[in-house]
Amino acid sequence: MSDLGVRGDPGGATARDPRGSDTLAKSYRYLRTAMAGLLLCLAAAVVYQSVRQDDLLSSVSAYYYTPAQGIFVGALIGLGACMIALQGTTLVEDIFLNLGGVCAAIVAVVPTARDADYQAAVRACQQADTPLLTDRAATEPDCPTVQALADATRANVENNLSALLIVGVLALLATLAFAWKDGTLGGHAGRTVARKFWAGFAAATALWLAGLVARLTALQWLIDNVHFVAAAGLFVCILVVVMVNARRAEDKPSGTASRARQSVEAVGELAAVTRRHDRYIWIARIMLLVAAGSALLMVADVITLFWLEIAVTGLFIVFWIVQTVDLD
Repeated sequence: MSDLGVRGDPGGATARDPRGSDTLAKSYRYLRTAMAGLLLCLAAAVVYQSVRQDDLLSSVSAYYYTPAQGIFVGALIGLGACMIALQGTTLVEDIFLNLGGVCAAIVAVVPTARDADYQAAVRACQQADTPLLTDRAATEPDCPTVQALADATRANVENNLSALLIVGVLALLATLAFAWKDGTLGGHAGRTVARKFWAGFAAATALWLAGLVARLTALQWLIDNVHFVAAAGLFVCILVVVMVNARRAEDKPSGTASRARQSVEAVGELAAVTRRHDRYIWIARIMLLVAAGSALLMVADVITLFWLEIAVTGLFIVFWIVQTVDLD
């Protein structure tokens, strides 16, 4: 964000009025702080609901079906918008902040497909000859309730994904307009900058088209699977952002190596045991250890997905606060 005044306002109000720079810095600080606040708000809603029902659900996403739904959806939509709005300190960080923002929005508007028991109940009700199953009420699910929940979920996904796709195409058009205005598409920006822009724009357009096709032709598959795909994508994006910052803090690039090579080298450096004690590196390592350890514990049925999500969220809040202080 520190180069926004240079690229978006060369020699303009920011250069003439120091107060403009201070305003940008404060806006940037508050935006980043808001992200941590949104995640803390989500955590508070989950804890409060868990205490009230005297039980922990299997995942944070399952709280979509509880009174915490409003905070769950609002916090993730807000988080996604903030991640997209923020400019990364490097190109790689910026890309994965944008992708993570999209994933967060999808996690919010497409609820988890719930557990195997719920899926079995839906199938049983869909295959039943009568809607009430009154003679088997003791052993069969309450089909009117189950079907109403399934129908409401489908209607929500239809509406919410359609809204995201509409806003997505408007965002693509706005991106073109902004790129034209700030000279990215002009001759003075340079061919390398223009090529990078068009590569990123093509990838974003392809992602939007894939979402549109899936929405029109495979809605049920999206309802059953896209929440988990987006949640995994959000975790990967968060991890990459932390890793990029770890690499940047440990070794400032000379400018000769490609960004792809720097990213590959970062993975090896994070996995290796070094004598450096940079906090970004340790946050990234802890995230990797938590993910690997939690996966093993989940396979062994020792913990649920809930604890992995809580741990990763907590570490991301720590990272975000640390980076905000460093860049302040």
